[in-house]
Amino acid sequence: MASVSNRVARGYDRRMSPAPIPDLFPSLATLSADSRALLEASVTRIACAGGTPLVARGDLVTGAYLVERGALRVYYVSAEGREGTLYWVEPGQSCILALNCMFSRLAYPAWVESEGATEVTIVPGDVYRRLFASEPAVQSFTFDVLSGRLFELMALIEETASQGLEARVAAFLLRRAKGGAAVAVTQDQIARHLATSREVVSRVLRGLVARRLIATTQGRITIVDPPALRGLAE
Repeated sequence: MASVSNRVARGYDRRMSPAPIPDLFPSLATLSADSRALLEASVTRIACAGGTPLVARGDLVTGAYLVERGALRVYYVSAEGREGTLYWVEPGQSCILALNCMFSRLAYPAWVESEGATEVTIVPGDVYRRLFASEPAVQSFTFDVLSGRLFELMALIEETASQGLEARVAAFLLRRAKGGAAVAVTQDQIARHLATSREVVSRVLRGLVARRLIATTQGRITIVDPPALRGLAE
């Protein structure tokens, strides 16, 4: 992901700490003194505004990306030119596609942009591979990222293949609400996440409002009946 460091270097904040935040990455706090010193000496820190393109399909991955603030949106572009979100990488997480490409030295197969004000620690690939070979904490973190994301991607594939758009919109709103009631999102953004058109999303939302499952205001959707919306998503 050479494009990441080149693009965002101007937003680098030197007040950021020299290593990943322990509260977000507790397993890394158990590194040996030598490994922790290596990590602190080698990482790069970036900060960028929301909507910043960070990675394009075909880019080479140069490291592991640990999100500390905001989120990275990983998405594909269909043959019709519509975007569809694969997953988000949020604080305390890393991008499994980037890790896989880093280990296998393959080109990145999707696109990535920041969502909200975002801060990321980049661990160079050679350093991460050395730590993975010697540190159980890094091995555990990597496998946790893999298993969690694999389950999420399998659920997305099943959802896309077997559910109608109304159920997918319901699932999207519940996922982004994270247990809360409100989601700050526009119809255009939902359409981009689900690889469809704004007009189709608008029609689905009107139907959900009419059934009193959600309420909509400018740039915000409130879940009024979570159990019913969850039943629709399932």
